[in-house]
Amino acid sequence: MLDSNIARGDGIENSGASTGFIELGIFQQALRESIAYTNSTTQKKTWEEYLQNSTLSAVASLSNATANAGLPLDRLSIGTSMIHLYESTKDEAYLPAIRALQDSVLQQPRNANGGLWYYQNRNNLTAYHNLSYADGMFSFPPFAILSANHSSADVNSFGAEAALIQLQTLYNICKDSYGLLVHGYDASKDHAWANKETGASPAVWGRALGWYTLGLVNTLSLLSPSHPTFPALKNLYNSLIRAQLTASDRSLAIEGSYGVWQIVDHPGATFGDHANFVEASASCLTAYNLLRGAREGWIEDESVKERAVLAGVGIFQNVIYEFLVENGDGTVGLNGTSTVATLSGDVDFVYYVTRPTVLNSLIGTSAFILASLEVEKIC
Repeated sequence: MLDSNIARGDGIENSGASTGFIELGIFQQALRESIAYTNSTTQKKTWEEYLQNSTLSAVASLSNATANAGLPLDRLSIGTSMIHLYESTKDEAYLPAIRALQDSVLQQPRNANGGLWYYQNRNNLTAYHNLSYADGMFSFPPFAILSANHSSADVNSFGAEAALIQLQTLYNICKDSYGLLVHGYDASKDHAWANKETGASPAVWGRALGWYTLGLVNTLSLLSPSHPTFPALKNLYNSLIRAQLTASDRSLAIEGSYGVWQIVDHPGATFGDHANFVEASASCLTAYNLLRGAREGWIEDESVKERAVLAGVGIFQNVIYEFLVENGDGTVGLNGTSTVATLSGDVDFVYYVTRPTVLNSLIGTSAFILASLEVEKIC
């Protein structure tokens, strides 16, 4: 899949779409993990060059802190790539953007509870003010941890403790009765969809849950088990994994196959005349998150670990069966990735299940690469 992405020119620069930053962030992670895994010197050289070009393409556009603060938190996922590359290459070309991204975190609006706004959209503050998204936790926590070693800024804004606070704040507000996380919350409770007591949004969107869990996985991978915050982060991961395994089991019972649904906790349901559906990118993210934790030893309960491996592999096999596309030119693609979902407007269950799906979304194909690597490592 990675060579197919490269053949299509995917991820060489920001697509300009509303998901452009997070697309690059996950694609660059897929490149890093593929480079680390391959034994082929030819592949390694090709992929390293592509990763550097992809990351360098974002330096100029992310080198102004004030402008950065008006972008989604997704921007920080590219900052994570920049720090990784700076640490390995010592190429100072990344430093202006790294520093500007760090400064932009200090300018990022926060709710009264300290939770970061996902997006200070200066052209539409009425729609986006006070919104915190689970999606943003893919980007902020790893960047915060890596920045602790590369910033002289306020230590309370960076580091593992800052990452844990953001993850825990979202978890406490967005956790539903199944232990899953809804898409986000409105601290002001101004949006019509906001829970009047908590501000939480109504639905568990599969990809938002996948983003949050992936951010947690990446955060754990950056810390030593002896770090003071590691036990709390690992407990958070295990709580989420157990809830996601229960959801996977429900999918298996209802549909006869593993899969992650667009609205996770309603497999097989219909809302009005619109059916819920298994979504490709959330399925791949979940397979990766389950299998990575099992392999790393973060799941200590052996029975839960066995379930995680069984579900992770089963979800990935279902993705191959349902969504993988073999092209006639030797490349492959991926169908079934939902377009973006936002909390800025009217949001209900029908909204999520009527989001179109697309072919070869970079989010979906990158998540597929990550999941495939974990399947190879654990099987």
